[in-house]
Amino acid sequence: MATTTQSLTDNHLVYFLAGALVPSLAWFFLRPKNDEFDPVAMEDDDDDEDTADATKGGPSSEWGYTDAPYKMVLCVNQELGMGKGKIAAQCCHAAVGCFKRAKKQCPKGVQAWERTGCAKIALKCPTQDEMEQIAIKAIERDIPCYIVEDAGRTQIAAGSRTVLGLGPAPTFVFEDVSNHLKLM
Repeated sequence: MATTTQSLTDNHLVYFLAGALVPSLAWFFLRPKNDEFDPVAMEDDDDDEDTADATKGGPSSEWGYTDAPYKMVLCVNQELGMGKGKIAAQCCHAAVGCFKRAKKQCPKGVQAWERTGCAKIALKCPTQDEMEQIAIKAIERDIPCYIVEDAGRTQIAAGSRTVLGLGPAPTFVFEDVSNHLKLM
């Protein structure tokens, strides 16, 4: 009886190791080669100091795993006084809209975002004017963005801008764009 218990334990150990090692090895050997870490490409270039912050990591079409971590930011217009359910629905519209735009604009970035946990944060944006200023900064930094305009069937007027969705994008591109806003 001891030999069958021992063989069952050995089988479980083999299955555990195979389940842990095989996916890791597959990722290591099958990952796209153009997303590998390149220390030469990461060196600072002093020639472009004025544009370094806006283009750090390159244009969004070139974002990949090496630019991680990623996040999606949802800026909720606070001056409309929306209820919790309305905010949730509008944030969902913004998240889906951002995802669709980013899939076209920066497909490797979206893939990296998906594989690193799909981080999302919701922030309070005091006014529509500030939300529009944030959108302008996001466009300048090549961040995918999507503004939700309400249809006006429930709580608020038609055409009201409810949520600005940004990303998914590497966290460093949000510096001086939305990092001054408070969490919901």
